[in-house]
Amino acid sequence: MLSRRRFLTLLGLGGVALSGASALAVGSSFQFQINRHRRVLPGLDRPLRVVQLSDLHYGFWVHATSVQAWVRAANAEKPDLVVITGDLVESGLRLEWLKGFYRAASPDLQGLLAALGGLRAPLGVFAIWGNHDNGLPQVKRYLGAQLPKHGVGVLTNQGLWVRDDLYLSGVDDYWAEEANPKASLDGYRKGKASLALVHNPDFWDFYQDLPVHLLLSGHTHGGQVYLPGIGAPWTPSHYQQAYLGGWYSPGLGPASPPVPGFVSRGLGMTVLPLRINAPAELVVFDFIPEG
Repeated sequence: MLSRRRFLTLLGLGGVALSGASALAVGSSFQFQINRHRRVLPGLDRPLRVVQLSDLHYGFWVHATSVQAWVRAANAEKPDLVVITGDLVESGLRLEWLKGFYRAASPDLQGLLAALGGLRAPLGVFAIWGNHDNGLPQVKRYLGAQLPKHGVGVLTNQGLWVRDDLYLSGVDDYWAEEANPKASLDGYRKGKASLALVHNPDFWDFYQDLPVHLLLSGHTHGGQVYLPGIGAPWTPSHYQQAYLGGWYSPGLGPASPPVPGFVSRGLGMTVLPLRINAPAELVVFDFIPEG
C-alpha cells in the first residue's frame, strides 16, 4: 500500500509530467514546416513559383513574431507570387462574454500589417478573406483599406492578370454568402493558366464548369487536433474530414471536387494554441508548363 507521502509524491510527479507534456505540445504548435510541391499547371508558358500562407489567425495566440518568421521563410523561397488564403485574424469563440477578453488580449493590427508588408514577390502579394476576417467587420474594413498600402492586394470576387500567362482570382468567404466565382473570372481569357483562391474548400463545388485549373484553400487546419484511430474530433466543413489537407482531384474521394485543388493546413491556430498531428505549414509550389 502506498503511503500518503509516496502517493502525493507520485501525484506531484504526474502533474509535472502532464504540465511538461502540455507545454511541449503548445510550444511545438508554433513551429511550422515548409512543404514543397512540383506540379503541371495547364496554360503556363514558363515556370512559376508560388508561396501560399493560410489561416494566420493573428490575434489572441499569434503575434507579430510568428508572422515575421513566416514572412522570412516565404521570402527565402524567392517566390514569383505570394498568396494568403484567408483568416488573417482570429475572431475568437462566438461567445458574447468572451469577446471583450479577446479584444483586450489581442495585439495591435499594426504588427500584422508591418510584418505582411515585408513579403516580397515580383508578381505581387495577394490575399482573400476567411470566415474569421468576416467575423470582425470593423477589422476587415480597416485591413481592406490598409493592406494595399503595405503591398498586399485583396481579391474580393475579382481577378487580374499577374503575368501574361496567369490569371489569379479570389472570392469572399463561403460562410459570408457573398462569394461570387463567376464575377472573379470575368477577365479570364481561354487558353491561359487560371489559379483561384478560395478560403473554404466546401465552396469548390461552385466552380463546376468554370475556367479554373487549380484551387488553393485553407480553413480546416488539418483538423488542428488529429488523434490516432479517431481522426479530427471537429472540422469546420460540411464534408467533415474529407478536406483536412493536401491534394484533391476530380472524381476522387468523398468530396469529389469539380476542379483540382490543394488545401493547406495553415499556419496559425484558433480557439486553443494547440496542434496535434496537424503541423502548421508554409507551402511552396513550383508550377511548370505542360509538355
